[in-house]
Order: sequence, then structure tokens, then C-alpha cells
Amino acid sequence: MIVTACSSTGGNTTSPTTGAPATTAASTEKITLKIQTFNEFGYADLFTQYMKDHPNITIVHDKAAKSDDARAAVKNSIATNTVTDDIVAADLDWMPELLKSSDFFADVSTADNKNRWPDWKTAQATDAKGKVIGLGTDSGPQGLCYRKDLFQKAGLPTDRAAVAELLGGTSATWDKYFSVGDQFMKANTGAAWFDSLGALAQVANNQQAEPFESKADDSITVAKADSPAKTVYTMLTAHTNQSAHLAQWTDDWTKAFASDKFATVMCPAWMTQIIAGNAPDQKNWDIADVLPGGSSNWGGSYLLVPAGGTHVDAAKALADWLTAPAQAAAVFVKYGNFPSQSDAVKDPSVTAKTDAYYNNAPTGQIFSNRFSAVGHQPYRGSHYFDINDQFGKALTRVDVDKTDTPDASWTKFLSAVSQLG
Repeated sequence: MIVTACSSTGGNTTSPTTGAPATTAASTEKITLKIQTFNEFGYADLFTQYMKDHPNITIVHDKAAKSDDARAAVKNSIATNTVTDDIVAADLDWMPELLKSSDFFADVSTADNKNRWPDWKTAQATDAKGKVIGLGTDSGPQGLCYRKDLFQKAGLPTDRAAVAELLGGTSATWDKYFSVGDQFMKANTGAAWFDSLGALAQVANNQQAEPFESKADDSITVAKADSPAKTVYTMLTAHTNQSAHLAQWTDDWTKAFASDKFATVMCPAWMTQIIAGNAPDQKNWDIADVLPGGSSNWGGSYLLVPAGGTHVDAAKALADWLTAPAQAAAVFVKYGNFPSQSDAVKDPSVTAKTDAYYNNAPTGQIFSNRFSAVGHQPYRGSHYFDINDQFGKALTRVDVDKTDTPDASWTKFLSAVSQLG
């Protein structure tokens, strides 16, 4: 493993760790920049192009097998105050944890990039003092993926515009979604309406301003009788009869996309590639420009530059270039990772994209519309990641494992959350 370091911003010319001269972005010195990502950021071609344009720079890409592995590596670096990567990728849900250690990272905001993203995207990477520690990569605006053949079998419309209208169009609500679900279930197609409660929770919780914690003081609010978390939980667990009871990311869930297990799935832009990969020969998936509750963003990541060593300026320059609108648009066209940059979302190469797998659905325009509808991101406090994990487990006990009643599982959830320090 290459141990690099990045000097802190603010004019430092030596590494606080090694004392070596800092490498500036304009330097022609031959250097190696190490970047750690996870899953698929779609950067392979961009790395090749950047090294061609900057022959003094070699990029070493360390791609973690799972996002949890990448999270653990970043947290370990912070805990031990060591830097092993010049650039690290971080998922949106980790950002509250990393912002508590914002001094570990360089400020990556510049006059040129500060207005590159909508406010809700930048806010998730900004600490209390206004320091921006992450540059947005992709985003997860959500539509609804559905099985046309199962809709037809249930006597429901199959055209994507008609499906959007059926579910309420721009005024779509959860009540309407579950009402249509009741209609679907009464048709006895043999399929469920959706995959699992946990999948719906990712949408519903992200539609809350403060799902688990108070923005005013970061206090945990889930135990309150009228808390947003309790409201979402009660709504979801009232509709287990419409669920296929398949936990996301399990083998059974993966295989179900090729069979007739469920008719709808909440569909952030990145999910389209997962569905296609899970069921390459299934010809009936389509996408509607609609979402219960109106809009929601699920996921999206950031590039951060640790402020501990010699290559911080060069690393910031690379991170800035990778997250520029042109590069973000190129990644979407090839890999399907939807951009988070305002100009990229409007790029003709993005809005004109269609997807043959989804019956030539205009995926670029659909997700551009879905992105524009996102008005906020929920407050993610210092315990968000862990509470969200426990919330998912509570739903799983009721919906997938079927071991607990909703009330019993909620009690276990509150007990687990109370143990968080």
C-alpha cells in the first residue's frame, strides 16, 4: 500500500506528517495519486484521460469490494491519524460521521466549483463552520420501476405516462400508492406489489426533514409518539400484505427480478443497472416518472481529500476534474450513475439518453425531472447511519423474518437506539 499524504490547506508548504515539500497542482514532478472508491464510480476511462493529459501523474485506484469496507478504512485513517489515500470516496450516509472529523480533510471548495451543485447536495458535505470537505459525484433521484406484464395481468395501465398518472402524477402520495397496491393484490396475479418494507423506507425516510434526529441540537427523536420515524414505521407496517418479503441485496431478492415476485420497486437512477444485471433476459421492466410522496434522493457520493501530506493540491485538482459536469455526464452515459451537478443534469447527452432494457424509456429525461423535483435532503445527524441501520432491522423482523409484531419490533428498535452513545 502506497502511503501518501496531503498537506492541509491554508498555505502549508510542508507535510505535517513527513515534513516533505508539498506537491502543488502545477508541479511537473512525477507523483502517484491514490484514490479509493467502492462499487462502480465509472472512472476507469477518466483516469486514463487524466494521466494522458498529466504525464507526470500516475493514478492508483483502490476499489473496495463493498462500501462498508471503504467506510471502515476511512474511519480507521481518522482514528489513527494516518493517510493512505490522496482521495477517498464517501457515501452520503457516512458524511455526518466524517463531518465530525472535518479537520482531517482539506477544504475542497473553490470559486469555480462552489455553485456546481444544488444547495442540498453541498450542504451534506459542509461542516458547521462552512468548510466543504466533499465534492459531489453522483446522485440518486428516484422514479418507479414496474413490470408491464404484471400490470397488464392485473388490469392496470402499462404505458409509463399512464402509470405515472395512475399513481397521482406530480401529486403522488403514499396513500395512493398503497391504494393501487390493494387493487393490484385483489387481481391475484401471484405477485406482490413491492419487494420489501425496507426498500420503501429508503424513500419515505428521505422525504422527512428530520427523520431520526433534531437539527436544532442533534438529539435523537425516535421515541416520541409523533416522531417522523414512528409515522413512517406505522405506515409501512400497515401494508405488509403487499410485500414480497424479500430483503434487499439478498440472493432471493436478486433472483426475483427475473421472476414474477413483485410488480414495483423504488428506483433511484443507479438501481436501473442493478435490475438489468439481475434479470438481463427479462423484457418487461419499465420506468415511470413518478414517486410516492413526490420526490426523494437515495444515495450519491462525494470525493474527499485528506489533509495530511504532500499531494493535497494535486489531489484536489483531480477530484475537482472528476466531479466537473462534463465528466459526470460522461459517466452517466456509459455507466448510468446519475450526476449531481446542476449543469450536468441539463447536458443534452444526459437528457437524451434512453435505455433499451426499459423499452427505450427516456431515462435521462425521467431522472432529470426526478432530480429537479428534489427539494431537500433529510437532516443526517451524528447517529444517522446507526439509527437507519436499526430501523431497517426493525422492518426486517416484521416483514422478512416474520418473527415480531410491529409493536414488539419497534420496542426492540427503541432499545437498540437507546444504546447509541
